[in-house]
Amino acid sequence: MITENHTMIHMSIINSYDESEEIVKAEIVVKNQKRLPDTAIVCFKKELIDIVEKNKNFEEYSEITECGEPIKIYKTTYENKDIILYKTLLGGPATVAMIEEMHARGVNNFIFFGSCGELTSSLKKGAFIIPTEAYRDEGTSYHYIPASDFVDVTSSTKLEEIFKALNIDYELTKDQSRALMEIKSDMEKPYHMDRLLCGDVGFGKTEVAFVAAFKAM
Repeated sequence: MITENHTMIHMSIINSYDESEEIVKAEIVVKNQKRLPDTAIVCFKKELIDIVEKNKNFEEYSEITECGEPIKIYKTTYENKDIILYKTLLGGPATVAMIEEMHARGVNNFIFFGSCGELTSSLKKGAFIIPTEAYRDEGTSYHYIPASDFVDVTSSTKLEEIFKALNIDYELTKDQSRALMEIKSDMEKPYHMDRLLCGDVGFGKTEVAFVAAFKAM
């Protein structure tokens, strides 16, 4: 952003964050709906749901409607603890909306896993990736932890311990963060940027684009 005296201010998306109380609370939306266990496993693949439906250890427990689509919620018990599993929709807004409703219904721990894209050639297809930080622009998480551009994934060290104990190879990645830093660097150069950012649905392209737009402003 350029001020009246023509000085440049580098804006962050958190500069536009409104700390006022939300108008529509998730608690109102889910009123009278069935309460859910404390922990939820969230996946992105229909193939996993197909397996769960045939597994006698899971039962169809409830459902959530998002974007007009009813999504089944399955429940199982592990070490005397009830756990639910559901398939989320692709894209940050829909995923966050579902998290808000699930949290209002009693879920406090969310375990996400799925597939993603990457910007380096060093990783092979099917490699296990443990995220160490996340870029935040969906707005919702600011109601739970202080606003910031990035947040450290504190559970990454625990995941590393589990993978090491199981002797599973894994990679730590900061691809989205790297993309943001490289694009910001390109925009500060005295010539036009020549960069193509590719990724499938839900891989974080929009977040990167918005950061670039804010920087341009």
